[in-house]
Amino acid sequence: NWFRRHVLHTNWDKQDWTFKEVLIGLYNRFVNMATMQEACEAFRTAVYDARTGVQTFYEELIGHAQNMAVYSDKFTIWETFLEGILAEQNTG
Repeated sequence: NWFRRHVLHTNWDKQDWTFKEVLIGLYNRFVNMATMQEACEAFRTAVYDARTGVQTFYEELIGHAQNMAVYSDKFTIWETFLEGILAEQNTG
């Protein structure tokens, strides 16, 4: 696991870890990656709701995009935005 390979292992260049460095390393390895994956999934599955409006839907997409490992390009954001609105129009 990460802790054993990076902190406890004796053959690494860095021998002395502070508690803060271990926590940051664990966060970057596990929490941060999981959060970015959740943001990608949330961006992909975002649904437009006419009750909350177009601006809210757009801000939701931008919020998810900002939390992704690779920020979506403008085309992908606009495409997702327009598809979401059109999907609601076709079902609503």
